[in-house]
Amino acid sequence: MKKMAPESKEMLDSFWLCNIRGIGAVSVRRLVQEAGSAERVKELPRRTLEGILGPKRADILEQAMGEKRRRAALERYYKYRSDGIFFLPLWHEDYPARLKNVPDPPAALYGKGKLLPAGAKTVAVIGARDCSAYGSWAARRFAAGLAGAGVAIVSGMARGVDGIAGWAALEAGGVSAAVLGCGVDVCYPPENRPLYERLSKEGCLLSEYPPQTQPSAGLFPARNRIISGLSDLVLVTEARERSGTLITVDMALEQGREVFAVPGRITDTCSKGCNRLIADGAGIAVSPKQILQELGLADAAEKNAQDSQPCSDASLSLREHILRALDWDPRGLDEILQALRSHFREGPLPADQVMEELARLCMEGKIGCISGRYYLLDGEF
Repeated sequence: MKKMAPESKEMLDSFWLCNIRGIGAVSVRRLVQEAGSAERVKELPRRTLEGILGPKRADILEQAMGEKRRRAALERYYKYRSDGIFFLPLWHEDYPARLKNVPDPPAALYGKGKLLPAGAKTVAVIGARDCSAYGSWAARRFAAGLAGAGVAIVSGMARGVDGIAGWAALEAGGVSAAVLGCGVDVCYPPENRPLYERLSKEGCLLSEYPPQTQPSAGLFPARNRIISGLSDLVLVTEARERSGTLITVDMALEQGREVFAVPGRITDTCSKGCNRLIADGAGIAVSPKQILQELGLADAAEKNAQDSQPCSDASLSLREHILRALDWDPRGLDEILQALRSHFREGPLPADQVMEELARLCMEGKIGCISGRYYLLDGEF
């Protein structure tokens, strides 16, 4: 194995300090602020340590200064590096600038992959785990449109909207990052393993929790402040009225971030959270172009609008006409044929071909079919 370059003493001392069991992030930040660096924390007098930590935790810190404990931390640091995991303390120059300025920034981040570009605009795309076809479509549309215009997409890699947004950003050739509620060497949920592997190579995985930390319910609310903290704007594509997604929204508002929501029908349970956010003053998200304009990316917004212009009816194939005629509500064959009639004014409507194409789209899994008679979009288009 290739020998790795030695790290600075400040980096190693930072890792040691951030990994002392019983000394939390707030205390770590106060210690470094008082000492001026992680390396000089060991020089703080006992009186100062007790003033920051109290007597019991001051004992814990002094015990951790022993050579054996420090050597174990050093070995663990280089083990993480050999596994492709990087470590960034809050006071490091590469620590994300947006996150440094939130009320409760993590004392350190662990990551795999590549950090988000420092100058890039960033949008968090979040929403329901059990999203509808409409929510799935909205997540893809916004994430792909924004990522294709150079905006970095952040999510939590959860089931539903988070995972869909991450995939869409990567497929659009853009940048995507996921903030985990576990260690960056743990893939959760397991079904998102392909996305996890791709993010570790082409995007970024981040966590404030050390490697090997297993997911648990208590860890996820705290990670949500990192998702919003990394972002210039938070976009909710779909959420129920009592959704965990709204925790991220609350944190975003506390951090002074802009919040936008994709509107839905008032009868849709999955859109009630978004509609409530809009009623409470959130921005109404209607297109990637609009979000790009909100971010001050007018040129990218104009290009996005040009790229997304629909083709003329004459240039569309029968398949594309059929997909345009479908919605997220089931439609019968008669309704579909009626919607297509205006495109075939100069000749007979090819009903047999329409039925064959519908069957083919169903077999390919690109549309859904109910009772063999009703057809609907499944979120891919």
